[in-house]
Amino acid sequence: MASEKTLQIEGMTCNHCVMSVTKELQKLPGAANVTVDLASASAHLSTDASNEQLAEAVDEAGYKLVSVS
Repeated sequence: MASEKTLQIEGMTCNHCVMSVTKELQKLPGAANVTVDLASASAHLSTDASNEQLAEAVDEAGYKLVSVS
């Protein structure tokens, strides 16, 4: 069952960053309602993915996952 996750992400500086992170998070299992906010350096989504998978997706986009809540 998908759960709501809020991610704090380090290194995003522009809208291209937002698009890159959004694209990678949308590939995750059960990903839905993906929103990435540059101002708060965060992302919110519903997903079945583990925290490790979330970190790998953010890393693949070129950024660092700081925390998941």
